[in-house]
Amino acid sequence: MQELDDIGLLREYVERDSEAAFAALVARHINQVYSVALRQTRNPHQAEEITQAVFVILAKKARLLSRKVILSGWLYQTARLTSVTSIRGEIRRARREQEAYMQTVSNESESHAWTQIAPLLDAAISDLSEKDRQAVVLRFFDGKSMREVGAVLGTGEDAAKMRVSRVVEKLRRFFTKRGVVLSTAAIAGAISANSIQAAPASLAKTATAVALAKGATASTSTLTLIKEH
Repeated sequence: MQELDDIGLLREYVERDSEAAFAALVARHINQVYSVALRQTRNPHQAEEITQAVFVILAKKARLLSRKVILSGWLYQTARLTSVTSIRGEIRRARREQEAYMQTVSNESESHAWTQIAPLLDAAISDLSEKDRQAVVLRFFDGKSMREVGAVLGTGEDAAKMRVSRVVEKLRRFFTKRGVVLSTAAIAGAISANSIQAAPASLAKTATAVALAKGATASTSTLTLIKEH
């Protein structure tokens, strides 16, 4: 089971109702999903609820996903949209406050760079095209090499390098317009080093159980998030 890629595990779950395959997918991607939710909400409890909701959505929609889906990209987008649904009003207010603060900050150290871009990162990524967004997720969130990025996207290593370079430049321009002046190297380094945080140890087990029950055991607030999808 451990040797299967995402599509293989997804097929095992869809075609054989394999709980082990689904649990393997959750374990593989839960840190990424939780990290997206945590960045958006800045609230660990809220992030856990969103994470559970995302995997319930995956369980419900698994049969509809294309065999060519890049699951990490799909999960990223689902996590981001679910987070926005959960905290639409709060995140707008927090972003306005953060952007005002950013006007006075220009230190390019990695820790300071991450402090500046973290509240804006997911909004910046959501502005990208699907291919560019997938490149960011694969390179910086999944930690894949340029050769691996190119293979997943169906291009060569050189093409992947060019795409990632262009994408980081697009992110730089997005941040600059909002008062965050950083080099592309600082941005790439900050995202690589800080974008993934470990989810609570018990969350994978809980999210798997709730998802396999298609949300039947989920809390009311989690069910509300699921219904949005």
